[in-house]
Amino acid sequence: MMNGGDIAPSALVPDVPTSIAGYTPENYNLTYDGAVPAHKALARSLNIPAVKMLQTYGIDKFHFMLKQLGMTTLNRPPSFYGLALILGGAEGKLYDMVGIYASMARTLNHYNTNKTYYQNDLRRPEYMLADTKKKKKTATSKSQYYLNASAIWQTFDAMVEVSRPDEDQAWTLYSSSRKIAWKTGTSFGNRDGWAIGLTPKYVVGVWVGNADGEGRPNLTGVGAAAPLLFDIFNKLDYTGFFPKPYLDMVRVPVCHQSGFRASPICSDVDSTWIPKTCQRTAACPYHKLVHLDVSGRWQVTADCEPTEQMVHKPWFVLPPSMEWYYKQKNMFYVPLPAYREDCEKTLHTRKNMDFIYPKDFTKIFVPIEIDGKPGRVVFEVAHRKAGATVYWHLDDTYVGQTTDFHQMAFYPTQGLHTLTAVDENGESIKTSFEAVNK
Repeated sequence: MMNGGDIAPSALVPDVPTSIAGYTPENYNLTYDGAVPAHKALARSLNIPAVKMLQTYGIDKFHFMLKQLGMTTLNRPPSFYGLALILGGAEGKLYDMVGIYASMARTLNHYNTNKTYYQNDLRRPEYMLADTKKKKKTATSKSQYYLNASAIWQTFDAMVEVSRPDEDQAWTLYSSSRKIAWKTGTSFGNRDGWAIGLTPKYVVGVWVGNADGEGRPNLTGVGAAAPLLFDIFNKLDYTGFFPKPYLDMVRVPVCHQSGFRASPICSDVDSTWIPKTCQRTAACPYHKLVHLDVSGRWQVTADCEPTEQMVHKPWFVLPPSMEWYYKQKNMFYVPLPAYREDCEKTLHTRKNMDFIYPKDFTKIFVPIEIDGKPGRVVFEVAHRKAGATVYWHLDDTYVGQTTDFHQMAFYPTQGLHTLTAVDENGESIKTSFEAVNK
């Protein structure tokens, strides 16, 4: 996405419960951050942000790029793999994977050395005798290569910080003072543990598993393959990390809170190097100008407060479902002030709540309990206002109310349904879903 100018490396990506056409990805640790910078999502191996990014980028484009980079096992159309492709929903060969990382490293090395790209930078690995003469490199035009040096460097830089929050944090000590870009993977059913790491000089790939493909509960990439990966790197000479390709980058103002290019009303701005392609990414969508009374405690409108008495202040505001999780892990996040009581009556449009689950047109599988009876499904709403009361209706039938924590569990019969949530101020939201017995 950085290569195509679709996202800046620090831009926030949604990390909330997600269901897309019946596909419900989950993070490894089964938690949510609400929103997380794209480079942190990569470093932490967060599944939901990855799926969200692929949904934006496009499965067809991603499938095409993987084949161009050298993945030989994608023998079915993109629709067969779907969004699961970003999470390893396809078979891969260690030979291919190491070759792809080597191609990226080769591209970055040549750009840093010669400020150009070569036609044979992106290629499959080749076995060569030690005294074999090196092939002559041929420079290529910009239209003939697939990955920019700056996008590669930003990706490798994020991979230096790879860890999982629920795993042993001592893994960060294995690289000692050496910067190594690395990534782990674990196949479905714990059949394979993967780890691939690289420096400017070496790419190391490790596979751990049983020859017959039988899985083991403790067989994971980080637990089984990563220790061997770093044992190998400790035996190899180290000449430093990849230099930053400044010629392919530009220094721009970036919103400190959202990670997007700063908009005119972003109040806290960092100056950051990003790929040149990222200059065309969107400006910060999460800062908006809020109108407050002179005390700064209440939001007001022109219908209830003279304009000359208002205080206009930029405010970092996430959508309700993202905000619900984000504020629990980011103490600096300050929710929007409530509207002053006399202003509430003048409001015509507002967005104080949102469905976390289910989203519109979700297919829900109703579980069967041990006794053979249908189980209950937990529905959830996020509301900006602490202590708010929400009234729940299924197909216009009242099913209950919640306060503060808005989760409602009930059994929906098989078929199409409309779920409506109404708060104490009359704001309402609706979502449609299909219940399927499982």
